[in-house]
Amino acid sequence: MKILVVDDEAALREVLLASLVRRGHDTDGAGGMKAALAALRESEFDLVLLDIRLGEDDGIALLRRIREEWPQLLVIMMTAFGRIDQAVETLQNGAFDFLEKPFSLSILDIRIEKAERHISLRRANGFLREEIDRHQGDLEGNSSVMVEIRERIEKFSQVDMPILITGESGSGKEVAARILVEKSLRRDCPFVTVNCGAIPETLMESMFFGHEKGAFTGAHVLQKGKFELADGGTLFLDEIGELPLPLQVKLLRVLEEAKFERIGGEKSISANVRIISATNRDLEHMISNGQFRRDLYYRLNVLAIRMPPLRERVEDLGFLMNNILEKLGHELHRKLVAEPSLLSALARYSWPGNARELRNVLERMAVLSENGVLLTEDLPFNIYCNGFEDEGHPKGGLREELRSEERKRIQEALERARGNQSLAARYLGMKRTSLQYRIQKLHLPGPGGKGRRA
Repeated sequence: MKILVVDDEAALREVLLASLVRRGHDTDGAGGMKAALAALRESEFDLVLLDIRLGEDDGIALLRRIREEWPQLLVIMMTAFGRIDQAVETLQNGAFDFLEKPFSLSILDIRIEKAERHISLRRANGFLREEIDRHQGDLEGNSSVMVEIRERIEKFSQVDMPILITGESGSGKEVAARILVEKSLRRDCPFVTVNCGAIPETLMESMFFGHEKGAFTGAHVLQKGKFELADGGTLFLDEIGELPLPLQVKLLRVLEEAKFERIGGEKSISANVRIISATNRDLEHMISNGQFRRDLYYRLNVLAIRMPPLRERVEDLGFLMNNILEKLGHELHRKLVAEPSLLSALARYSWPGNARELRNVLERMAVLSENGVLLTEDLPFNIYCNGFEDEGHPKGGLREELRSEERKRIQEALERARGNQSLAARYLGMKRTSLQYRIQKLHLPGPGGKGRRA
């Protein structure tokens, strides 16, 4: 942590600087407003320790300047003339905290640790918002099912009840959880995630509840658990269906009592945490097989959101494709467009990996594309060759409309080229072999077709 100490008493300033350096901080000092502003403009600091009285200068005036030029910079005010009205005034002017001289170095450590936690939380929340900006398009679209999902998220975000989000992998469960948090009253509080399927069972209890120093071999220091780190905020339990039964019992107890103990500890610690869980497994089926506790399921499933697979909202494909390409274009610094037949090809595929798979496919095509044009023939082979006749692919609705539109475009190109498939392929922006494949799949008359309509 980089700290600027601003105090007109040189001896005290040097003592503070030396103490902070011994504690591993990067420091600099200034004796007045001019020197402080020069230091702030020259280097980037995380925290300022600022005395209210700076000789001829006014510490509160400097605080106001810092708030104007560096609004994210934390400032802890110091004074030897401690008065409640001064403390209130500094906090009203944007100070992060207030210290009354003389103060012990242990008190200073506590205040600095508090500032470090605040900075870490702010960075984590910044990352959360970046992730939401990057992926929230996955939850957009005009399909009725997505309209309902967004309405539920809006309503559920305003209450503190547990939420269970279900759905296939890649369907947007974590995105939904992050948006729920961002819209909630706890949006500026900790957001802690736990992937229950990625933690070895032997480490799970310590991961959730923490441990005391010496609680077991290798426990050299006190370790806070996820519940403690999430206090006041949200704990997101991803892949909750992977949680082993013994830990399900302990998790249920914490949810019921809102308290827990660290491993090796006897003190009960309160847990003011909002729980959001997610799973791609059928928990009700797991309950019937004795793999998941029914009482825990009811605790987690107070409010429910089911994320639909992409194949159930195929009418959103065009929106999702354009949204992804627009964001990819900004990242790659080039304009990306899809040839007209690409959407039809995408709609024929069942997308077992859902929006995540769609994004991966388009990212790969964007990188490999020439002149920023994504061609249907550059799709992965299994998607390009996928037909409407495959099991699980309904023939009606939007897919049939897209297929009809593709048939119309190919027929127009063939008529314009007077049956010359090489020329027609150039008109359509695809290879001749690709056109022949599409003619055959669409049962169009001609050398590559079967002479009948689907």
